[in-house]
Amino acid sequence: MEHEVKLIPDQKLAVINYKGPIEDLGILISKIMGWVEAEEIEVLSEPFVIYFSPRHEVNEGDAVFDVGIVLKGDEDEKDIIRVVDMVGHKMLCGIHEGPTDNILDTYAELVDVAQKNNYDIIGSPKEVLIKNFYNCDDEKEFVTEIQLPIIEM
Repeated sequence: MEHEVKLIPDQKLAVINYKGPIEDLGILISKIMGWVEAEEIEVLSEPFVIYFSPRHEVNEGDAVFDVGIVLKGDEDEKDIIRVVDMVGHKMLCGIHEGPTDNILDTYAELVDVAQKNNYDIIGSPKEVLIKNFYNCDDEKEFVTEIQLPIIEM
C-alpha cells in the first residue's frame, strides 16, 4: 500500500458530533451535504468521519464519531451542525479501495508503517470518503483515505 505524510493546514470544519449506531452514518452525511447544498457553501474536501470508538467495534452497538467537511470560509452553525477550527497537524495517509468490510487490513498496514518509521499515532483516525455510498453505487469502486494523526519520534 502506498502511503504519505501530509501536513494538514489550519482548517474550518463543519461537524456533527454523534453517538449511535454506525448505520446512521448515511443520514448524517446527508444532513451535512444537504446543508452545504442548501446554503450554497463552498467546501474544500469530501465528507469525512472521525472515529472516537475503536474502528473494529463500530458495528457492535453505539459508536462515537464525528461526521464533517472542510469549509472554505466562515459559516453559521445550524441545528446539530457545529463550525469549529482545527489546528494544523501531520497525518499518515493511505488509500483503501473497495468495500469497507476489510478496511481494518488497511489500518493494520498503516500502523505497521507508523511503527517502522517511528511515528507516534496521537489521536483518532479519520476516514475521508472520496468515493463512497453518498456518491457511488458500487462498493467495489469505493475509495476511502485513512488518515492517522502523528508526530515523528
